[in-house]
Amino acid sequence: MHRFHCGRPAAWGILLLVAVMVIAVVGFDIAVRPYAAAVVACEAKNYAVKAVQAAVQKELGGKNVDHGSYVQIVRNTDGSIQSISSDVQKQNALQAELTQAVQNLVSSQPQETVGVPLGTLTGSSFLHGTGPVIPVHVTLCSTVQSHIVSAFDSTGINQTRHRLTLRVEVNMYTYFAGKDANQRAEVDIPVAETVIVGTVPGVVLQPSGKNS
Repeated sequence: MHRFHCGRPAAWGILLLVAVMVIAVVGFDIAVRPYAAAVVACEAKNYAVKAVQAAVQKELGGKNVDHGSYVQIVRNTDGSIQSISSDVQKQNALQAELTQAVQNLVSSQPQETVGVPLGTLTGSSFLHGTGPVIPVHVTLCSTVQSHIVSAFDSTGINQTRHRLTLRVEVNMYTYFAGKDANQRAEVDIPVAETVIVGTVPGVVLQPSGKNS
């Protein structure tokens, strides 16, 4: 009986310690959950952007992509710009090749583990980048969509830059500490550009394939 009574305080102490630890873990999880979800989404998108950019740039490195091969600028006899037209067939072919490069990346490297410091998950600027690294599993899904975007912007007096950009949409699945979520990243990669000297007409970039 004496041993039984002496052991009870120790048993209660262990139970109390376990209860405090459980409450602390649950409380910490509830506190960091909003920040953790945002951080995980950001890290997943950063990984997707870097991976897609690397795949497209590697594909472009083996090609001689010239802006004039995809966009034709027609001028009048006085040098003024009459029209700017795009070769849709060539642009579609380039788009398909670059998209396939991204698709190959997804097939060969579908999953990656990204480490996020525990302090970053708290949302505290003071703790950012500190603490043990928590693994975040990022899986790139097979559904990759892309299209080429044409854009004009002024670069100076009577000068306009025309840029062709490949816009890639990648779907992802993330798994972190028992929580999973679907993410989406949109990546813009410049493909070709040129500076046009002269006044650009109000209506430009009319599609013109080989059959036009």
